Amino acid sequence: MNQKTFRLKNKSMIVIRDLSSDDLENALAFFSAIPESQRKYFRSDVIDKTHLKDRAKQSESGKIIRRVAEMNGEIVGDTSLEIETESWKSSSAYLRMVVPEKQIGKGIQFAMAKDMYDIAHDKKLEKIATKLMRPQKDLLEIYSNLGFKMEGVLSDHVHDQEGHEQDMIVMAAPLEELRSAHGFIGDWLDYDHSSVGAGEM
Repeated sequence: MNQKTFRLKNKSMIVIRDLSSDDLENALAFFSAIPESQRKYFRSDVIDKTHLKDRAKQSESGKIIRRVAEMNGEIVGDTSLEIETESWKSSSAYLRMVVPEKQIGKGIQFAMAKDMYDIAHDKKLEKIATKLMRPQKDLLEIYSNLGFKMEGVLSDHVHDQEGHEQDMIVMAAPLEELRSAHGFIGDWLDYDHSSVGAGEM
C-alpha cells in the first residue's frame, strides 16, 4: 500500500505507511511510552513482543490494514482498518486508532484519519465503525470530531487488561458523512497537505 507524507500546521512532516516486521522495536517503544493507565483499555497487550510480531504479519499479509505515522524516524501514531469478510458485511470495516496524549493537538490523528478515509474510499466501503471502552474519553472526542456517531453502549461487555468489566461504546459513520469532516481535518493540516510518495500509483 502506498506511503503518504503530510505537513501539519506547525510545519512538521509526518509519513504514514504500512506497518512491517522491521518496526518491532520502534512499535514496542511507541506503545511502552503510553501510560499503563491508558494501555489497560486496549484490546490486546501491546507491549508483548509476540503480539507485536503477529500484528506486523497481519499487516504484511494484508489480513488487516495496519498503518503507522512516523515523525523524524519515530512512530507517533498507529491505526488499523479491519474489513468485514462476510459477504453481507463486506462494505463495512472497523477502525482503531492510537495517538499518545503528548501527540494530541498536533493534528497527527487527523492525518491518520485522512489516510484511512482514502483507503476506505478506494476499497469502496460504505461505513466505518469503531469500538472503545467508556473510560477512553480522548478517543471518544477524536471520533466525534471526525463525524462518528454513537450507535450503542453495551454495559459490562468487555474486560480491560486488568480483568475489570467495562462498558463498550460502538460508534459508526457512513463514508459519505466523513467527507463533511474533511474541512475540520484540513484545519489541522497545512494547505495542499498530502502528497504521494515515489513509486506509488
